Amino acid sequence: MNSSDACYIMESIATYTPLRILLSIFIIIALIAIPLIMNVIRRILRNPLYHLNTKVVLVAHAIALVVHLSDRLVYHGSDLYRYLIILPSSPSACSIISSSERCFGLRLAFNCAMWFCVCTTPALTLERYFATRKICNYHSDKSSWVIVMGFQFFLTAFILSFAYAKQTFGGTAYYCMATNATFPFHILAAFIFVLTVQLISIAFFKHLVRKNENLREELQKSGGDLIRKYQVEETLRAFRILSLPVHLMFIFQFFYCFISFFVVFFNPHFSRPLYFFLMEANIYLPEYSLVFVFTFIRMENQVSDSSSKEFKKNIQIDTAVYFENYKKDWS
Repeated sequence: MNSSDACYIMESIATYTPLRILLSIFIIIALIAIPLIMNVIRRILRNPLYHLNTKVVLVAHAIALVVHLSDRLVYHGSDLYRYLIILPSSPSACSIISSSERCFGLRLAFNCAMWFCVCTTPALTLERYFATRKICNYHSDKSSWVIVMGFQFFLTAFILSFAYAKQTFGGTAYYCMATNATFPFHILAAFIFVLTVQLISIAFFKHLVRKNENLREELQKSGGDLIRKYQVEETLRAFRILSLPVHLMFIFQFFYCFISFFVVFFNPHFSRPLYFFLMEANIYLPEYSLVFVFTFIRMENQVSDSSSKEFKKNIQIDTAVYFENYKKDWS
């Protein structure tokens, strides 16, 4: 491709109004969502009902969202500055073509944080597995978060190895993206792996919920000790709260993988501005961030209130049964 063609493509991307509007919207969402997520982090840290291991996973997820959105502020802000300020005063659009090194630097934190958030689903499932397996003494477990975080970092690194498998330096890029449009089947393998992990995690998460519900029923029928009942109720309460980010992230990832592969596979049929617009618009993490904040707080309040009422009711019943049996023993 000669320089005049490259300049024309770059100018068509930089002046593409839908892309400019999209980047502006993402910046606005990031400015709104970051302080809201910081508030969620404070709520999680101050809530004594969350186990330490659960807190670590949730806070790590929220921090990754902040990192992703912060990188968007820099990344999209830089692009809009080049499109709106530098381009009009430049002799040619070729002057704003990015180097591969610039793209790698701008997009690295963006992608690392995004895939780390995606891997929260299997990480939370693993943490809930530990909580279920150690139902009687999980309150004293202060170290399982190390294993959970190590597992999440490993999955993130593995997925990133797919994303950056064809990364090269010394070249140029019209628009910074990690996804290489010339290797659709390589990308398909990564998407299949991610969706498989998500599906297995969702299925196992539901299995753990049913297992704890069955255990609660057994304890209610057998009149088990109050401490164990309390642990089961707290585990189920955590499951109800954590089901939100688990299922939201699965929905986000399903549509991202499906639509991204479709766009990459049929990319020759799209103009370059439209292709980059579709790929960028398909990353729903900014929208997910807002939905996560409001629904998480709402779910947390609802579950806490209902669990408190239910547990007090059970305590009253169990206490009455205890004293009734106590009287019978001494009569």
